[in-house]
Amino acid sequence: MGILLSSFACGGSQSNLPEGDLIEPEDFIETYVDLRAAALITEDGQVTEAGRSEVLDRHGISEEDLISFTQAYGEDLMFMQELWNEIELRLENTRSSPDTMN
Repeated sequence: MGILLSSFACGGSQSNLPEGDLIEPEDFIETYVDLRAAALITEDGQVTEAGRSEVLDRHGISEEDLISFTQAYGEDLMFMQELWNEIELRLENTRSSPDTMN
């Protein structure tokens, strides 16, 4: 997850990655929410390697897909703010309804 967050912080160039090679924003959101939910149920709040692999496999997404997405859209601050707002909203809903966690 640290790599993912640093990709957000550093931004990226959309011109380096063709649109067709990127995951959809909804896929990014769902995967990220599930990764955070998996981390929140652990004692130390960190997703395990097995937990990460299970979530990524379930969504059919690789860690590289997540990184490429953040590199492509990282400089679009409005888009990224909306994306993080949606992630936070879904995480709040997950926390208030534990039976909805995948």
